[in-house]
Amino acid sequence: MASTAVVALALAATVASPPGRGAAAGGGCVVAAIHRGAPPAWSAAAWSSSSGGFRLPYSLASGDSAAAFFWVRLRAGSPTNPANKVLWVMRYPRQNSPLRILARWGPDPAVTARSSWPPDSSPGEIYPSYLNLPKPGCWQLKLSWSSHTARLDVQIHPAGSPARRV
Repeated sequence: MASTAVVALALAATVASPPGRGAAAGGGCVVAAIHRGAPPAWSAAAWSSSSGGFRLPYSLASGDSAAAFFWVRLRAGSPTNPANKVLWVMRYPRQNSPLRILARWGPDPAVTARSSWPPDSSPGEIYPSYLNLPKPGCWQLKLSWSSHTARLDVQIHPAGSPARRV
């Protein structure tokens, strides 16, 4: 069943897609729009009572079925201090299945990276992760968990570039 994902991003990326669209229909890489304000109501289970009023920028992926929150703009490689941390909040149950991410580099989709994250965190349907990709540019992400899939295109900035907040 094809589903969509919301990805909340504290990510400084160019907004190239219309609102609510997280992946290009024709297969090209189009960075998802970044939204500000309250996260989607369906993500509320992921936030404890101590995090009321929590706000991070976010983007909508195809199908509105997951949310990924980024604390800083994503950079190529495996940066530290700060790292490329991502919190994926799923709209639909994980059903004890891992989150699998297949990333394809926009300029050459033959360049791929894969990662998998266990369903062992709470509250709500969340997957804490890192999104470390080898090259800067637009990356097309395919998210898979349980019987759901979603797509989201993100901008990865050059290694060594400042880790700014949005």
